[in-house]
Amino acid sequence: MKKKHEEHENHERWLVSYADFITLLFAFFVVMYAVSSVNEGKYKTLSESLVSAFTNHKPIGHLSLIELPFEKHVKEVVEEPPKVTDPIRAYLKIANVIETMPTPEGVVVKTTARGLNIRIKEDALFASGSTHIQPAVKEFLDLVAGLVKDLPNHISVEGHTDARPIHTPTYPSNWELAASRATTLVRYFTDVHGLDPQRFSATSFAGYRPVAPNETSEGRAANRRVEIVVLRNTTIPEPSRNPLLG
Repeated sequence: MKKKHEEHENHERWLVSYADFITLLFAFFVVMYAVSSVNEGKYKTLSESLVSAFTNHKPIGHLSLIELPFEKHVKEVVEEPPKVTDPIRAYLKIANVIETMPTPEGVVVKTTARGLNIRIKEDALFASGSTHIQPAVKEFLDLVAGLVKDLPNHISVEGHTDARPIHTPTYPSNWELAASRATTLVRYFTDVHGLDPQRFSATSFAGYRPVAPNETSEGRAANRRVEIVVLRNTTIPEPSRNPLLG
């Protein structure tokens, strides 16, 4: 009888392991959901942590319970910034951080032959009928500005429109409209964040560099965009001088 009793106890021991497994599985899904959920609050948390790291001041009254995956990369760059004497390494490290950061809807980051390309759709960047930057994108741009501020690389900001012509008192054509979008972002980086204006250029391509067909509303929406390109080269060629001007 005693032997049967011991076997009965061993037979039910699997319930303990099963309960532990269910608990761990639940915890795993909670963590995965928290990591995959990108919202303005998490951008604010990371923004505050960047400000704290750059200014040595701790934000008060805000506690982050879960460290986002890219926070570790940002923290490493802030605590151990690449040496100015090694601009290539500095660019690659910063570019990797920005490329792995979660992005707001309508923002795509990728590495190209020219450099790090940040593409922002018009409706994600600006509120309807205005040049005011949307809060979610502004949080993202704040992080980018803090990361690229000390890089020597030139930054090209390029405005694009769809192929439909425009003619208003403010924007006689798509050239002016695309230029306005580009210069708005340049001034945000230089005026608000204090980045060196000599590193920037603002370019208008109007509707002549489409990334999608203009025959559909979705395609036209994709073409209305601003691209921020952190160029691989740390310097750009000086414009040629007119010999008549000396």
